Amino acid sequence: VSQSRYRLKKKMATRSFIAKKNPTTGRYTAIYCHWDGYPEGVGLTLRDHYNTPEKVSFLLEQGDISSLCETVVETVEGSYRTRGDKNVDAMVFESLDEMCEHYRGCWCEYGYIWMDGKWNCLVLTTQTVNLYTLSKETANV
Repeated sequence: VSQSRYRLKKKMATRSFIAKKNPTTGRYTAIYCHWDGYPEGVGLTLRDHYNTPEKVSFLLEQGDISSLCETVVETVEGSYRTRGDKNVDAMVFESLDEMCEHYRGCWCEYGYIWMDGKWNCLVLTTQTVNLYTLSKETANV
């Protein structure tokens, strides 16, 4: 498996999920990501490298991932599906609350949702779901 410069920096088991809101149905399609889920990790990688609806959809089609890299090719090389795991397809949720409840049960600390042409971050470690647009300032970079 090739290593991107990003993956060599830091590796922490900060779980997260990556989702896209369907503007027509209001449903959410989401996948799980195990490593580097904090905003400076997965958040900035999404913002900088997965910034079109096509790239986001293609990423979600790959199913649950171990870590997010700068390209889908690198991400897929270490994905759960590639290593032979089962039941790793993206999941569809009827509401934001349903999705957050599911991923809190997977110990996710952050969630990232593509909607209205931009990435938004959820902090799941609080009782209320706080949604904010992911920017350089909010990712503490």
